[in-house]
Amino acid sequence: MENHEEGLPEPHKETGRAMNESQMTLGKDYRGQIDPTGWLVSEKLNGCRAYWDGSQFWTRGGNVIAAPDWFMDGLPGVPLDGEIWAGRGRFEDARLAVQFGRWTRCCRFVSFDAPTARGPWQSRMAAAGRQWRDVVTFEVCRSHRWLMDRLRTVQAEGGEGLVIRHPAITRYETGPTVNLLKVKIVV
Repeated sequence: MENHEEGLPEPHKETGRAMNESQMTLGKDYRGQIDPTGWLVSEKLNGCRAYWDGSQFWTRGGNVIAAPDWFMDGLPGVPLDGEIWAGRGRFEDARLAVQFGRWTRCCRFVSFDAPTARGPWQSRMAAAGRQWRDVVTFEVCRSHRWLMDRLRTVQAEGGEGLVIRHPAITRYETGPTVNLLKVKIVV
């Protein structure tokens, strides 16, 4: 791979593994510990985490995902972080695809970051959108109450929850971070 930012891995020569969870951005749980006003909000997709390195997918655990050609058709030659997702309430379909190769047309790769793109998350998502057709959408959080209302709406529609990102972070972070929080319970 080329053009990696500092801290992003090259494939490990002995194992062939390029990624593992310590090299991916990992969110922490939101428990009301910050005022989310101004943070960037997107839906938390309930699928299987997948890192596209520009030529293949990797799991959080560092294993190659054997995706079929039709699934990878059109993916760019640049890294994207995201989720193999089959839709709300269809986690099992995504899991069976990733774990056992039982791919169905409902599975898709949705990007939620472009690790080697420069700038804040909004800019990285714009870059991802220019490279790939399926990226998460986001909006700016208006208040804690607004966030909880949005969470209730997403969950009522069968979604898992939300993710909030600090708007001032200007690069892809690796490992657990307080700048990305998973919102799954009303607080």
